[in-house]
Amino acid sequence: MPPVTPTDAGGPPEALSYNLDEALTLLAALEDARDGLIDSRHLAEVVSVGTEIRVISRKLGFDDPEGGTDAR
Repeated sequence: MPPVTPTDAGGPPEALSYNLDEALTLLAALEDARDGLIDSRHLAEVVSVGTEIRVISRKLGFDDPEGGTDAR
């Protein structure tokens, strides 16, 4: 059976789930994006991406990510 798309369901799903490998890949990509934003001095974006990193890290059972809540 093909996956249900948002159009088929009448809108976006209420929730998404990731397997562990997908979640770790997403977390690594967000951390790389955060580091790039820090280096380019885009503070507002760093704060936004950093918040999402902390949410995903906590849901995976990790402590706060390296670097804490400051931008370096």
